Amino acid sequence: MNGKQKTALILNITIFIFMVVGTIMTFAEIKFVDVTIHEHGLKVLKFFTVQSNLFGGIVSLIYVIYLLRQSKTGKPIPHALNVIKFIATIDLVITFLVVALFLGFIIEDGYFSVFVNANLFFHLLIPLLSFVSFTLYEEKPNFKYRYVFYGMIHLIAYSIFYLIVVLTHMENGKVAIQYDWYAFAQLGLPIALVIDAILMLMGFLIATLIWKIHQLIEENK
Repeated sequence: MNGKQKTALILNITIFIFMVVGTIMTFAEIKFVDVTIHEHGLKVLKFFTVQSNLFGGIVSLIYVIYLLRQSKTGKPIPHALNVIKFIATIDLVITFLVVALFLGFIIEDGYFSVFVNANLFFHLLIPLLSFVSFTLYEEKPNFKYRYVFYGMIHLIAYSIFYLIVVLTHMENGKVAIQYDWYAFAQLGLPIALVIDAILMLMGFLIATLIWKIHQLIEENK
């Protein structure tokens, strides 16, 4: 196992551990800083943040298993796993950006409240480590540009789910906040659609950037 693989191994083990800790804190409602808890129990699974971190943590564990197998047998990591890792990384970077650039400014407890307790892991540490690991240390031979579009699969699916929930609970152009948990439609459906389009563009740009970083690294080997 070379230096990059060892670093990727450590980073992915850390991501999985952070996911477990963050998940336990979320479901057990463990708080070290007193901030508002907006949902309880299994209802937290509706959040893109929670879905993305669970997904990313599980994929990191699988990656660790295959990386250890590669070090012992020489068998390469399945290409499909690299693509799935790509999807998870995009999800997590989107999570960080939406929180840092939007939700942090509208949350009732103040901007930095979105980076405490379980959200320290979910909104900051796991996204950051995932981005660093995938772009700089994980080997991805023959990683083609079309994977940029694969990388947006979860984001697109979640967007459709979110809009369906908003539309089916809208009355007289308004929707209750419990059905618009990211508050995208509080100023009306057109605003929600604009934000959705911005998020799709953001996802595409992030996926393209990550792919481009990979290409530059490959060219400079």
